[in-house]
Amino acid sequence: MTAPTSPLRIALWQQPGLCGQADAMVERLSVLLDSGALAQVDLLVLPELWTSGYFDADAVIGASESADGPWQTRIAALAQTHGLAIALGYPELHGSMRYNSVRLFDADGSALLSYRKVNLWGDYERTLFAAGDTPSDIARFRGWRIGFSICYDTEFPETVRDLARRGADLVLAPTACGQEFPLVAEAVIRVRALENGVWLAFANRSGSEHGYRFDGKSAIVGPDGIVRARAEHDDALLFATLDPAAMAAARDDTPYLREIRWAAPSL
Repeated sequence: MTAPTSPLRIALWQQPGLCGQADAMVERLSVLLDSGALAQVDLLVLPELWTSGYFDADAVIGASESADGPWQTRIAALAQTHGLAIALGYPELHGSMRYNSVRLFDADGSALLSYRKVNLWGDYERTLFAAGDTPSDIARFRGWRIGFSICYDTEFPETVRDLARRGADLVLAPTACGQEFPLVAEAVIRVRALENGVWLAFANRSGSEHGYRFDGKSAIVGPDGIVRARAEHDDALLFATLDPAAMAAARDDTPYLREIRWAAPSL
């Protein structure tokens, strides 16, 4: 597989949601892009269920749309107008089924990658959504191989390991992780990046919804497990330039992918 040769400039936008106000969320994005704050960015990553809000079932249902629905169409147009890729979470309707989905739009506005969350968290998500039944595909963007993992998916080692074995350089993890799970942001995502030698972009929500407090702590983690950019609990824009050479160096230092023995020896 050909490794990327050029750096990738990415941004994460950690923010509270506006439950049931998808139009307002898209307008927020439009204002941010018009401000020029992301003029030097190649890829923007937004949190899980970004258009709908997370902890409001009525809002999630009300904002559910098909992959070519009106809000998706508007976000694709913003990507094209401003010449950057945008990854975001949204509630997807497909026939009679609803999924916790994410989508990556290319800088020309075309849909580059879609994924439906496989590992649903708790009764709340299992009541609202059907589980996806396939792992994320891997898309190419500016020479980088990119895959998705949504929130709870990332807590399963198999998710990121599978993406790494199939050649991913960068894992995008739109998330809605609560403050009762601080180790996810503090430790789990760093281990996932380190043990697989991949860059990991963890875009969490901030603020509260119906009394549920999100942890924030969004981060961009290098393939050596070192955090390159970290938010706290409030609204934040994070920026990092991903160096493709860092992956080869990290995999030389911690060669788990190369040295793992898939069949354990007999005792």
